[in-house]
Amino acid sequence: MNSISYLIAEESLGEKRISLFAEDKLMECWIENDNIPLKITEIHIAKVIQVLKPLKRIFYELFNGSQVSARYKDIPPKIGDLEVITIKAEGREHKPAHAQRGFYLKSKFSIILNEENFLGVSKKITNELERERLKNIATKTDLIGSGAIIRTSAENISKEELEKDFLEILTLWKELKKGIDLSNCKKIFNGQSLQKQAENNYPGIRIIEDKNSIQFKKRNGKEQLLEAHNSIFQIKNEGTLYFEKTKALTSVDFDSSSRDLSQGGLNKLTEDGLNLCLSLIRLRNTSGLITIDMPRLNKNEFNERFDQIKLWSNSMTRDTKILGGTKGGVFEIICDHERASLDDTENGISKFVAIEALRELSDIENKNSKLYISSNLNNIISSNFNYELNKIKEKNSLIQILIDNNLDSDNFYLNK
Repeated sequence: MNSISYLIAEESLGEKRISLFAEDKLMECWIENDNIPLKITEIHIAKVIQVLKPLKRIFYELFNGSQVSARYKDIPPKIGDLEVITIKAEGREHKPAHAQRGFYLKSKFSIILNEENFLGVSKKITNELERERLKNIATKTDLIGSGAIIRTSAENISKEELEKDFLEILTLWKELKKGIDLSNCKKIFNGQSLQKQAENNYPGIRIIEDKNSIQFKKRNGKEQLLEAHNSIFQIKNEGTLYFEKTKALTSVDFDSSSRDLSQGGLNKLTEDGLNLCLSLIRLRNTSGLITIDMPRLNKNEFNERFDQIKLWSNSMTRDTKILGGTKGGVFEIICDHERASLDDTENGISKFVAIEALRELSDIENKNSKLYISSNLNNIISSNFNYELNKIKEKNSLIQILIDNNLDSDNFYLNK
């Protein structure tokens, strides 16, 4: 599996974006707009308005009237109770944002949960001496007093770097605790920046600051992201993948009828197709139940593909569960929902392309340049980005935006 080597950070036109690359291959793309009502890592004091016991789900109302939901394990709260919650996932389609009860403050090497005198160490750290070393450092910095988990990323990190990280997150936690007043709904933490969240997930990652998508465009980021949201994909040796998304699940089907057996046979086609499938799931931010219907394999080949999915799931920063497979070749996995996919949001893909067009327009030097766009993109810009467009025109009043009816609905080009 490709490992993340650097990230490209963009902030312009009211949008923040983190693009995670393995060399020039786009692996993940996180987008956050200024007008999103709730952002991941925000912390609120919220009011319980409904408890669905069969589903073990709680619904909360926030200070601004927004609603979010969270799960509970054992004893539910009472209607009207005020609780501290942390936003864990954005809203999507008609589903509200998802939250976690209590604090969920994440740093590079730890997560504070605010559970009294609790200290856990990631199960993936198996060396007992290392586990003991980490516990001693956490105890010395009083991380244990906040109720925390030491993350896998802390393994073999120097004492000095760990102490710095633990003390930084502890200081923030103590400051936020002062703002807790369970008499009114309010936001007590605006959340970590998108870049900070990425740095927490990938400690030490190389960061490239972008402006007007110059670096993103250089690596064909737009083309890679748009291509990932197609529904039909070609596998290397002539097989085909079909993605179909419903409200209940995402279905991925392998068609091997036109395979070229001279390029490795059915097992090689399945291996290549599964690699493509898993990279698409990651880049598309696909979540929920995903079924992958592969060609029928023998037992050893089936186990190889199972190990392939398991290795991939270990590389994900969001929880991914492998529910198992059948001898017929159908695998079922569940990916936690975190960031909404472009096709989960209203006009998401069109808005993404429209902002890319405006960023290119912002970067041109020729005052007589013309931007040709589809009628669909013109409607998107007129409805959502008039302010941003006017700011660009203030700098260059001679630029023109013209509709080209021969363009696809989400397409544009610049005549410089």
